[in-house]
Amino acid sequence: MRYLFLCFTMILLAVAANGYSQVEMRGTITSTHNDTVVPVEFADIALYHLTDTTKAVTGTVSDFNGRYLIENVPAGSYKLVIKCLGYSTMYEEISVEPQEEGKPLVADYSLAYDSQQLTEVTVRGSLRHQYIDKAVYTFTAKDVKAARYSKDLLKTLPELTIDAQSKNLTTLSGKSLMILINGVAATDNELKMLPPDKVLRVEYYDFPPARYAGAGAVANIITREPQNGYGGGVDLAHAFTTGFGEDNLYFNYNSGRSQFAIDYHLSYRSYKKRESETLYSYELNNESRHSQYLLRDTFGYTVNTVGLRYTNRLTDNYIFQATLRPDFTTYFAHGVSNINNVFGNDTSVYTGRESKTFLTLSPVLDLYFWKSLPHNSDIAFNLVGTMFWTNQKESKYEYRQPSGMQTLSDEMTLDNRKQSLIGEVAYTRRLSFASWNSGYKIDISWLRSDIKNLFGKYDYNSNSSTQYLYSELSGSKNKLLYRLSLGAKYIINQSYSNKYNRLVFAPMAMVGYNINDGNTFRLMFRRNTRLPSVSELSNNARVVTPDIIYKGNPLLTNATVNTSSLSYTHNNPILTLNLELSYQYVDKAINKYFAKDPSSPYIALTNENANYSQEYGGKLSLSLKPFGSNILKLQSYTQLMYQNINSGIVGNLSNWYFPINLAVVSYIGKCILAYQYRFTSMSINGTFLDRDENQSHVTIYYQLNDNLQFTANMLWTFMPSQYFRETLPSSLVYQRATTKIWDNRSMIQIGVSWNFHKGKDYDVRRKLQNKDYDSGRF
Repeated sequence: MRYLFLCFTMILLAVAANGYSQVEMRGTITSTHNDTVVPVEFADIALYHLTDTTKAVTGTVSDFNGRYLIENVPAGSYKLVIKCLGYSTMYEEISVEPQEEGKPLVADYSLAYDSQQLTEVTVRGSLRHQYIDKAVYTFTAKDVKAARYSKDLLKTLPELTIDAQSKNLTTLSGKSLMILINGVAATDNELKMLPPDKVLRVEYYDFPPARYAGAGAVANIITREPQNGYGGGVDLAHAFTTGFGEDNLYFNYNSGRSQFAIDYHLSYRSYKKRESETLYSYELNNESRHSQYLLRDTFGYTVNTVGLRYTNRLTDNYIFQATLRPDFTTYFAHGVSNINNVFGNDTSVYTGRESKTFLTLSPVLDLYFWKSLPHNSDIAFNLVGTMFWTNQKESKYEYRQPSGMQTLSDEMTLDNRKQSLIGEVAYTRRLSFASWNSGYKIDISWLRSDIKNLFGKYDYNSNSSTQYLYSELSGSKNKLLYRLSLGAKYIINQSYSNKYNRLVFAPMAMVGYNINDGNTFRLMFRRNTRLPSVSELSNNARVVTPDIIYKGNPLLTNATVNTSSLSYTHNNPILTLNLELSYQYVDKAINKYFAKDPSSPYIALTNENANYSQEYGGKLSLSLKPFGSNILKLQSYTQLMYQNINSGIVGNLSNWYFPINLAVVSYIGKCILAYQYRFTSMSINGTFLDRDENQSHVTIYYQLNDNLQFTANMLWTFMPSQYFRETLPSSLVYQRATTKIWDNRSMIQIGVSWNFHKGKDYDVRRKLQNKDYDSGRF
């Protein structure tokens, strides 16, 4: 019956052809100069109700070829207004009627040249239009001229900022960000390959569509038509006082229907001065026990990301793309510790040595095919194969002083071989009144682990699959916005000790109301699932102290996440503000806790499925330009959330979370000055409270010319990076851990970035993005 209900509801979405009538309007804005017809770039096109010409219903900006596109225009009569610097403003009454088979309404317009306007008109800033699940941005010629590549345009969006360490784009709210170019998942290097004058518009989804499930936010760059050309560049950024580097190399070449691209990213750390203090207090064997660990270690890592991509495309007909990414990652940590134990009436001193290393190699092959179909529709296929080879080694030794007698020896090795296959097919049709998307996705993985730890040597095998079926309808009627998504996930997980099947429904419903183009309310409900990771399901274990171990839990099952929110968005040239009230309830939440291990004499730090967790409160993000330009931009994101976990093992845990993130950015001539600061707060994580990483970062950019830029950073100004964790009162073990990385204190980083573009860029519009990120490292 559940399968029949699901199929029935999806069929309803597919045949919903009697809904609101909406039209896609497109065309070209031109002008005649010296008997030659030329396109008009960056013309503002706006539609107004005949009875109210004070507020635009919708609008857009023409591209470099004078072309424009306005989606989801409700049928009716409007006053069309077209403005552009240097041309007479056009006013015309038009009638927008539904077209046959959802075809677009094509309307071309010609503007009269007016040189007098060049001295009278002030150029507007970038335009923003709010839809049910996204905001659409366009840019002026001034914005484009000031940018080296498309990434520079994206960082001007009020929802985004630049991470001071990695120099990657990130959301102001801290949500994970997926970057797309014409629907194709793009790396930071690929953004640099795209010249700014090829950007038509940017679509920012704060509620991503079903096909991008799992992303916190999506920024999709829509580009101009592809033409031949090539481009590339190099970025180097290194610290003077410690091992810290972020390097990039990228190049692409376009010829005819084909594009070849290669890029490489290296993230490098090598720290010498990390200090940690960890306290433990607990009862064991009717004895009160207290331990203090003072650890000093060196640690570092390298993350190597390599990309090779080939694309073949015939415009508006088909796209084929093959991508190979042989990525690999290394990590090391070596340290010594001073240990003070008070067990009952016995006080003793120990020294310790510990070491951790791992190597992960993860080649990925990604095949994608898209085909245009009749009746304003298309279909896309995506197949992603991933292999993980992970070798992990950890050792821990303790010696009683002053005798030097060894009292603890723990060695853990883990060899993982994991294969995964992700396949997806998606069908899209643009109806006269809405857009309909439907698809099917399957994710299958196989894991084999060879484990050696304090419990012996053994093999661990598991496999899992997730099938996801979804259908989605979105559109608008006058000022009313809507989106309805119906989906279901069928989950199978098998291991030596556990096997379960789950059917989870994953619907999403959104409704919004545009008061005007600057003020929008949106109401959202979403249901999804959270699967335990390979590490959480593992039966591996390692020693934390002589009495405490950390281990996985093969009996974990998936958690079900239900989220509701009411958001208000305000936008004008000076202020962009988003206020959200939200409530989230998680059934069978995966929760970390301490418990007496039933199969050994240890206390175990592991995971359980709690009864539930919940959080509710408000979130506020704002971007303020006091002078209406980028000469000064103030950004802030804060949230006040009540967090609660109810567990049959550790009881009822609660906490208030109140972080504040601040950023100041100033564009002065060829320089950009930026400062980021964070007021940290404690967030609940199972039986722990974790403090946010502190931030106090200063960045200076200097643009020497169109191709060359220099940067200077001071990270963690006058403070080390700090990390703090403490258990809540109901925990079986009291633990408090403080870690400081002194290498980071007032770390000065110098960078240089050079890029070039020749000819015109070539990008594809791709609608499916899949990748396996879980290597199974413990």
